[in-house]
Amino acid sequence: MNSIRFGILTISDSCSMQKNEDKSGPEIEDCIKNNNSEIGKIFKGEVWFKKLIPDDEYAIKENLISWSDSKQVDVILTIGGTGFSKRDVTPEATKQIIQKEAPGIAIAMLTASLKITPMAMLSRATCGIRDKTLIINLPGSPKAAKECLGVIAPAIPHAVDLLRDNRKKIKDTHESVQNSSAICSHKCQDKTSLCLGNVVERHRESPYPMISMEEALKIIYKNTDPLKLTLTVDMEKAYGRILDSDVYSKYDLPPFRASIKDGYAVLASDGKGKRKVLSGIKAGDLATEIKLESGTCVRVNTGAPIPDDATAVIQVEDTKFIKGTFDNKEEKEIEIMTEIKHGQDIRPIGCDIKKGELILKGGTKLEAVELGLLSACGYNEVSVTEFPNVGVLSTGDELQCPGTVLRPGRVYDSNKITLLSVLKENGFDPVDMGIAQDAEAIMVSKIQHALSQVDVLITTGSVSMGDRDMLKPILQHHFNATIHFGRVNMKPGKPTTFATCLFEGRKKYFLCLPGNPVSATVTMHLFALPVLKLLCKDSSIPTILETKLTSSYILDPRPEYARAIIKWEKTDNLPYAYSTGNQISSKLLNCKKANALLILPARTMEKPELHPGDIVQAMLFGFPQYM
Repeated sequence: MNSIRFGILTISDSCSMQKNEDKSGPEIEDCIKNNNSEIGKIFKGEVWFKKLIPDDEYAIKENLISWSDSKQVDVILTIGGTGFSKRDVTPEATKQIIQKEAPGIAIAMLTASLKITPMAMLSRATCGIRDKTLIINLPGSPKAAKECLGVIAPAIPHAVDLLRDNRKKIKDTHESVQNSSAICSHKCQDKTSLCLGNVVERHRESPYPMISMEEALKIIYKNTDPLKLTLTVDMEKAYGRILDSDVYSKYDLPPFRASIKDGYAVLASDGKGKRKVLSGIKAGDLATEIKLESGTCVRVNTGAPIPDDATAVIQVEDTKFIKGTFDNKEEKEIEIMTEIKHGQDIRPIGCDIKKGELILKGGTKLEAVELGLLSACGYNEVSVTEFPNVGVLSTGDELQCPGTVLRPGRVYDSNKITLLSVLKENGFDPVDMGIAQDAEAIMVSKIQHALSQVDVLITTGSVSMGDRDMLKPILQHHFNATIHFGRVNMKPGKPTTFATCLFEGRKKYFLCLPGNPVSATVTMHLFALPVLKLLCKDSSIPTILETKLTSSYILDPRPEYARAIIKWEKTDNLPYAYSTGNQISSKLLNCKKANALLILPARTMEKPELHPGDIVQAMLFGFPQYM
C-alpha cells in the first residue's frame, strides 16, 4: 500500500513546560519511520505532523480537529493523558470530536497490556474515526506506547484502506482472512486434529511419530529447495558468500616460465663452472628479448620471468662471486658450484593451474584462500547465491526482554540473542521478530508479520505437550502448513519440528525448536543451520572427528548430543573430550566453553554407560584447544 501518513500529538504538562524530556514522541516517531523496526516492517509510514502540548482539553480538541480536517493525515496517535489524574483528559477530548468509535482497537491494546501488567486496566484509551482519519489514544510511557502500537500495527494498513475506500486492497485482505478462517474451521471439525485452548481434549501422547536423527535430516534434504536468486558481487564483498556455480580459470598460472628461487637462469647443459652475468631480471620485468648463450647467465628473483632459452635456475647459495663491474655495483662473473639438473627451480606455464581448469565448485563457501585463488585466476567479481532471509521468534507468556524489571513468574529471553548470534557467526543477517505470547491471535499475527519478511522462521518454545504449546496446530490451521516431522529420537530436542507452507506464493520454512536454552542451541546447529545451508547451496559439512572421553556417561534411551570441550594433547593421536558438567537442557551456563557436541549412542542392555578412554564421535562447532 502507499505510505501511511501519521500525526503524533504528545500530551504532557511536565514535558510541555520542559520539566521533563519527551521520550515517548520520538520513540513512536522512530518506530514509524524506521524501516528496520518491528512496526516499520509492517507498513511504510511518514510523520506529517508532530506536536507537544499540555493536558488541556481545548488544545487537544483543536489539534485533533485541525489535523484530521486538513485531510493530510491518515492516523493520529495521541500519547499520554489516559490515566486517572485530574489533568488526564485525552479520552474525553477525543470522544467529543470523533464521529465513530473504534472500540476493538482499544480492547486489543488493553488485552495485550494486561498480559504484561494488571495495572493496564487503569488505562482509559479511546479510539475512533473523524471523517477519513483514524485517531488512537496511546499511553504516555515510551515502553507502553510502543507495546500498544506494536499490538495494533498489523490492523492499521487495512483500517487506512477502508477509510481510503481502496476496494482492491480491501477485497484482497477479506479473501485472505476468509481463507484462513475456512481452513481453521475445516481442521477443527476433523476429530483427529489438535484443538486449541481446550485442556481436557488435548492429546495425552504426541500425534507425531518419533523418528531418528538420520530420518529427520533426510526429510529436510528432500523438502528444502535451494533459492534461485543470485547476485554478482565484487571480491571485497564476497567473503563468507556461497559460490553459485562452478568457476574456471581465465588464465594459465603462472602465465610465464617463472623462477622458484633467487638465483641465476642458466643453460643446464653448461654444468658447473664460471658464467658471465648478462643482466638482472626482477618480478614484473620482461625476459623475452634476452638471449642466453653458452657460458652466460641472467640474475633472477623469485617469481620473475626467465628467458625463453633458459633450462634451469641455480639458487644464489650454490654460486660464488668472481668479478664485479668497475664500480663494484653489479656482478660481472660468478661461478656455479654444484651440478645442474634440467628444469630445476623453474615453474612452467600453467603448472599450477591451466587456463579453463575448474578451480572452485558451486556451493563452495568463499573464504580467504578461495578469494585469493579467484583473484589469481583473473576474477574481480563473482556470482554468489542470495542468502535466505531468516527471522527468530521466541514464544511464551513467561518471557521478558532483558533490561526490564523481572516480574514474578517470568524469565528473561536468552534464546533469541543466542540464536541470532549463532546465525551471525555463520554469515547470515537475521531479523529479530520479538516475543509472541501464548495467545492464538497474537501468535498468528506475529507469524504473519514474520512470513511477510523472511524465508525461514526459527521459533523457540510452544512445541511440546503443554496445554499452551499451540504452535504446531496454529501452523496447520492458520497457514495450511505441512508438518514434515514433529518429534525426533534425540536428547535434548525431542519436540523439534520442521514444517513448510506457501505464503503469498512463496515457499516458507519453519524450524520450531524447543524452548529450553540448551535444547534450542543444540537443535539450532543440528537442524536449522543445515536447512539454511541447503537454501543457499552451501556444500560445506560439519567437522566430525573421533575423541576420547575423560568422564563417565550414563547413556539415555535416546541418542544424546552432549556439550563438551575438545582438547588436543601433543602426546596422543586423538583429542580428549572434557564434559562441561550437568547436561540438563535448561542449563545454558554449561554451554559457555563448549566447542563440540559428543554424539553418544542410545543405551542398550550390553552397553548402559561409557567410561573414560572410550572413543566416540564429536561434531565441532568451534576450534579444538591444545594442551
